This record gives sequence, structure tokens and C-alpha cells, in this order.
Amino acid sequence: MESGQEFYELYCATCHLDGSASFPTPALRGSEMLAGPPEKTIQVILYGQSGKSKIDGVVTGGIMPAQAGLTNDEIAAIVSFVRSEYAEKKDLVTPSQVEALRVK
Repeated sequence: MESGQEFYELYCATCHLDGSASFPTPALRGSEMLAGPPEKTIQVILYGQSGKSKIDGVVTGGIMPAQAGLTNDEIAAIVSFVRSEYAEKKDLVTPSQVEALRVK
């Protein structure tokens, strides 16, 4: 989990801060998306998201840039960390779960 926090701080914290970021960046702390299956979070990291989105009942705008250049290990570690830290999910996401969602 330590590397997940390190990767989060390196790649994500600029926008998401300590997980309680505000408009236009949605807060991660208490996020329903993070509490759900990890596939959605993996897809947002891989492919990004733009335009208006409704996240946990709050309409946000802005851009989440695609981070497909990160390795499967890095993304798995980040998703495991944010789910544990902000959604109290203790299951680990594996690099093979990330690989399965990459467009070939």
C-alpha cells in the first residue's frame, strides 16, 4: 500500500489533494464510485473523463486526463490505495485487473 500512496502523491494529489478536493475536481473521500467495483476507477484513470459528470449527486465539470502511460502495477497500487484510504475498501486491485481493461 505504501507504493500506492507514493504514486498517488506523484500523479494524483496535484488535483485531488488529500481526497477532499472541491469543484471542479470531485472529492475522493466518501466517493460512491470508489466504494463500488474498482473497474470504473481503473477506466477513469486509463482513459480519462471530460465534460460534466454527476459524481455522488454533485455535477462537476473539468477534465480528468487519461493516465494510460502509467503501468498496470502503478494503476493497481493507486486504485488500491484510494479505495482503502477514501472508501474503506481493503481488497487489493491487481495489475491483471488493469490489463484486462486496457484496449488492445
